[in-house]
Amino acid sequence: MAGRHTKKKPEDTFYRDLGSAIRLARVTAGRSQTEVAEHLDLTFQQVQKYESGKNRIPVQELVNLAAYLEVPVPYLIGSPGVDAGFKSFAEKFRANGFHTLLESWAAIKDQPMRAAVINLVKRAAALSR
Repeated sequence: MAGRHTKKKPEDTFYRDLGSAIRLARVTAGRSQTEVAEHLDLTFQQVQKYESGKNRIPVQELVNLAAYLEVPVPYLIGSPGVDAGFKSFAEKFRANGFHTLLESWAAIKDQPMRAAVINLVKRAAALSR
């Protein structure tokens, strides 16, 4: 119907934020959606829906996922008292390019290469001050 407006419900925001936190934890852990899906015995499309907030993740799967990603459940659900550093990190994750940087970092397995990348980023940061 034309002109029909839908209001976002508070739970829509909750599940979108939960999905973002799940994605952040997954990427930080260096896991792909396929790896997470295999661990949870789901399709990667279902993991995509959890991360986008389109589908609600059952509590048992959330607990299992948090353990697999080695992240406390409160970090994912954003409960009061969650580490401020993690929240700050999550906000930076939303910045343009940060997601790509983090995913690329997880793909580098060679430790000397990681050290070289860190050195490069530190030098670039020092030049931009």
